[in-house]
Amino acid sequence: MVCPNILLIFTDQQRSDTIHAAGNPVIKTPHLDRLVQEGVLFRSAYTPSPVWVPARCSMIYGQYPHKTGCADNGDPMPEDRPSLMQVLSNTWDR
Repeated sequence: MVCPNILLIFTDQQRSDTIHAAGNPVIKTPHLDRLVQEGVLFRSAYTPSPVWVPARCSMIYGQYPHKTGCADNGDPMPEDRPSLMQVLSNTWDR
């Protein structure tokens, strides 16, 4: 099985209307435009937390902040469960 190249970009307070390829005629974002053309653009997205560390923990672990224990930016990421990266790595290492 071929291992795909997966690139997750986490920006802070990024809206899709701040990217030229997503319809903003004024702003110039050539690198993001290329990623949009060759990848996926999410026009609607929701976060389980307005705070960035808990939001990213939720995406990485697939659980809400109250389940990951990441409720604030200073909270450590849990080590007692597999992350998305570990699951993908184990899947493609076979």
